[in-house]
Amino acid sequence: MEGIIFLWVAWGIWVYTTFIMRKSANGRFKYSFLLLCMICLFPHWFTIFSYEVNAAFGLMALLTFIYIRALGLRQKLYMLIALLTIAMSYAGIGMIAIYDPVLMIIDPQLVAALLSVSLGFLFYSSLEKIRMLFITVMGGCITGDVLLAITLNKIGFVESIGNHGFLDNVAYMVLLTLGWRLFLVLNALMNNKISPKKGEVKSI
Repeated sequence: MEGIIFLWVAWGIWVYTTFIMRKSANGRFKYSFLLLCMICLFPHWFTIFSYEVNAAFGLMALLTFIYIRALGLRQKLYMLIALLTIAMSYAGIGMIAIYDPVLMIIDPQLVAALLSVSLGFLFYSSLEKIRMLFITVMGGCITGDVLLAITLNKIGFVESIGNHGFLDNVAYMVLLTLGWRLFLVLNALMNNKISPKKGEVKSI
């Protein structure tokens, strides 16, 4: 069933932010509320310009572009380059999966998620920019899914925007991004333990 991975991941993160996350943590209520909204909007659709759009996708798109709007001009231009790069790659994977599915040895959604997050790493690789990484990948995939749906509808295919398969793709990206963050944190901790204390003289 498409969308089940998204629901499990969203529910798992909601449980964490609601019951495990420190009450003093910034954004705790906001994250829990938005995740609950996405879970509730999952089965709902609306129509815009004759395209069927998933309501959870619409909320994701709105939040992503509100965040981008608050950035400075230089950050916006840099993110625009990254976003368009990811969007084109996402749409390209979607076209290949439709026209030549034999080439897709593994799940196309997983391939798209891996490629999108990998491209995001090229632009934002440090731990401090992990939020920018996620927003860029999310915005790129949203844009890519819109481009893919418009292109397919123009040539006779009926394709909705932000379908449940796309939401599964978002879940994969969240897991990959969290995994990358965990790797960076562990790497930083190991470096702090291995590096000599300040002023310590190594004996040969």
